[in-house]
Amino acid sequence: MRYFLTIVAVAVVIVLHNTKVFASISYADMFLPERGYKPVKDMWKDYKKTLSDNRLYKEWCVNTFEKGEQIYDAYKEIAFDIDYCSEPPKTDYWQTPLETKQNKQGDCEDSVFLFFSKLAELDIDGDITWGWVVDKNSSITFAHVWYQLFDKYGRQYIVEGFSKEWNGIIPLEKIKEAEERVPTLMLRHGYVNNVVNELLVDFDNPHKFSEPLDDKQFHWNIYFNNNHIISDIFQKLRLMFWRYKEQMNKLSLSQ
Repeated sequence: MRYFLTIVAVAVVIVLHNTKVFASISYADMFLPERGYKPVKDMWKDYKKTLSDNRLYKEWCVNTFEKGEQIYDAYKEIAFDIDYCSEPPKTDYWQTPLETKQNKQGDCEDSVFLFFSKLAELDIDGDITWGWVVDKNSSITFAHVWYQLFDKYGRQYIVEGFSKEWNGIIPLEKIKEAEERVPTLMLRHGYVNNVVNELLVDFDNPHKFSEPLDDKQFHWNIYFNNNHIISDIFQKLRLMFWRYKEQMNKLSLSQ
């Protein structure tokens, strides 16, 4: 059973682990090689790590997930066609999917937004998740954004980019062997577009929201007024999707 509120699941947390905290770490570089998941054998070997296809992996995606062919294509792009690039200290610029495709580089949230953009209009059982990753062995902790995906039977997977391998759609139980993921905010895939439209209704009024969170009629402004973490995420979402909307409009007019 999925334990989420109707539109947004919010779990505001304070990380109390005795940890070393890292702000800009590539999950693909540090952890994915040993925690990745290869359900099928690679069908090719390319030392240049160029974008390619894996028929067996595509078949696995189709057999495992609803809209598996589209999930395969979206994963292929974030795994092979963009490189990880950390941002300078005290900088947190969220690229639009178009900017990430053009720059061919980005960090974790850029990868997630590009993945989502490829699937945005489809009925996908998944969530965009902000939170913390805690390595159980080293106590390394870092802020992260990831996409969690559910298969046809409700099994949960974590989707990671940048790997240059067919190993970034990972069963949650495998990841839990070595790390803890502590969510701060989850946005259901099917409601992201609704949330974005609500955010962009009045771009000059960042606190004007009317969509209730659940049956208790909690409203967006509760989170803006009472939690700076949630507020910061939504403000950055607004700015990023506003730029993305303008970019797509210009692209449409130029064609």
